[in-house]
Amino acid sequence: MKKAVSMMAIAFLVAATFGCKKKQPEDVARAGFVNFVNGQVMIVSDKGAENPAKVGDKVSQGMKIKTVGDKSFVDVYFGENAVKVLGNTTVEVSALVTSVKTNGEKTEFMVEKGRMFCKITKKLAKDDSFSVKTPTAVAGVRGTNFLVKSDEKKTNVACVEGLLEVLNKSMPNSDPVVVDKEKEVDVLPDQKMAVRDLSDENKKMIRDILSEISDLRKDIWEQMERQREEIKKHVEEQRARDKEMVQQQKDQDKQNVEDQKARDRAMIGEIKGETDAKRSEAISAAKDKMDAAKNVDLGGAKPAIEKQKIDKSGFKPDMNVKPQQ
Repeated sequence: MKKAVSMMAIAFLVAATFGCKKKQPEDVARAGFVNFVNGQVMIVSDKGAENPAKVGDKVSQGMKIKTVGDKSFVDVYFGENAVKVLGNTTVEVSALVTSVKTNGEKTEFMVEKGRMFCKITKKLAKDDSFSVKTPTAVAGVRGTNFLVKSDEKKTNVACVEGLLEVLNKSMPNSDPVVVDKEKEVDVLPDQKMAVRDLSDENKKMIRDILSEISDLRKDIWEQMERQREEIKKHVEEQRARDKEMVQQQKDQDKQNVEDQKARDRAMIGEIKGETDAKRSEAISAAKDKMDAAKNVDLGGAKPAIEKQKIDKSGFKPDMNVKPQQ
């Protein structure tokens, strides 16, 4: 019985554990908007379809921005933050979502080859993240403007303002280096990184880029405002659905517990009933055996015992014999 009850307890705990699993809140997709195009620029969908970029085009997670020719470039705004993709560059938008749980924004780019400048105007909130990856490096932003140049052999990360943390992807167990204002670092496979002063070449390039980044167009700003309202509404609705789902799950878990308890009580009752019946059967059988033993006729088996007759005459004293003096 103890074994059966233990098995029931294990089954109950497993059922309760799986019953309490709750669906994690989903992320809300965001989008950037093309603000300015020069030369040949293509927007590549997540399915690989290429289309010429136009002002106002949406750029969302999974898409790529591809510039063809040295003088081609495109400005894309992701909220208040802008990226400028320079000539002969391919950049993938790896992540562009808002968390329903934290309301934090996750923004991540992958520079497959070429050059991209990031202008971080909006201060990152506690749960926000903004990073740029290349085949050899990961640059995590703490709030700054910076340039990333990447080819097959190395990555160069140049910081204009603020701070960056740069990690060598070929040495994942090593600590990242901090690149401060007007500093830069080269990242090569299996080589330690050394931060140095910003080169004159990068200084000029960054100056030119900052002067060329176009101001955010009014119609693009309006599109972003509409997107913010849509995301806000979606987040509120999703949270309401999640809250309702959690309550439904709690109610279901409670019902599951009650149902399990009822099943356990029924099973224990059955086990107890079976045990009592077997106990009664055993007692009855023992009584039957005792009664049968009492009724056994032992007369025929009783051995006959003959008493031995003793001649007592030899033990009588002779009265005629005189005792010796």
